[in-house]
Amino acid sequence: LCRVREAVVSTQSTGMKEIVDGNLAELDSGASVEEIPTTKASSPRSIATTAAPARVDAAHFARARTDSLSSAGLSDFYEAFDFLDEEKKDEEAFPALYKDQLFLHKVQEFKCRKNRYQQFKLSSPSEYLVKVQCLRLAFDRLLRLPERRTWMVDVGQNNTAKLLDLAGADSAAFCNAYRDLIGYVGDKGNLDSIKDELKARRVAAVNLFDVVIDFCLLDSFDDLDKPPASVTTVLGNSWISQSLRKSMLSTAVWGLISSKTKKSKPDGFLSRFYAIMAVLTPSLAWGFLGDDEVLKPVCASIREDIFNILSTAFNESETDYSSVESLSEALYTLLQLSANRLANQLEQAVS
Repeated sequence: LCRVREAVVSTQSTGMKEIVDGNLAELDSGASVEEIPTTKASSPRSIATTAAPARVDAAHFARARTDSLSSAGLSDFYEAFDFLDEEKKDEEAFPALYKDQLFLHKVQEFKCRKNRYQQFKLSSPSEYLVKVQCLRLAFDRLLRLPERRTWMVDVGQNNTAKLLDLAGADSAAFCNAYRDLIGYVGDKGNLDSIKDELKARRVAAVNLFDVVIDFCLLDSFDDLDKPPASVTTVLGNSWISQSLRKSMLSTAVWGLISSKTKKSKPDGFLSRFYAIMAVLTPSLAWGFLGDDEVLKPVCASIREDIFNILSTAFNESETDYSSVESLSEALYTLLQLSANRLANQLEQAVS
């Protein structure tokens, strides 16, 4: 079955479906299976090697078919072609890492909490899932390098603390909560507990992309696009002074976070995460939703920059998907550029 699958994936013959159907019909009458023609791959990045034509004896193929080849297995064969037609891309143009993960996706579909393919202008939900899996692998490699992991932790704390200083919030409280969370995550003994908590929130993997980017950042931006009625009521009341509206907004946001904290596991990952959000969100909600002339442009720029980075990361024409190593290096470069832009913007805003 694996040999037949490899031949199906690597062939460029337009009559493959007819050949497979014919072979199944012949098996019913006890005949041998027709040789499946293959053509030499034109790219060194081909998923499967194309050696001698595959041939499977009737008894072996019949046993495989008994294990639901006629339904699930045959469906996989056809989906390999249908998917490429759906994507409207030439298989040979796919970078090697993407191509490898595409094949694995057809064997067992990757999962994510929310498919954002339209948000990042991708061609299909499947393309998003495959690229998310590539990004997971690249971020995992990035975090295994001690110097770069330390850099990401430090730059996240420093730039966020500066942003809170600009907003007039308690950056020291944030730093304490941030370090507490980092320490908790860094203890491998907490990994199973973290997985259980996040699984309940439909987070597909404990990974920088799934947890930090999707669950923390992108979900927060989704919430900003659809704030609760209590928040819009405060912001829309022009009769209330700016300082009072800011105070009322902070109270409303803090109440929402407090409610979520009570539902989370005590002394767990989410309780620590919400401790950070209790400090961070009330001030930044005003920056994103309020009318502060200094803070609002900075917050808008941060959001735009995050989406630009991710759009670039999801674009194989701008980001190298040829290997885990190359993609990891590309992501690190994007993170460095973003961190430097934010640091410079915060310095200008303060001055």
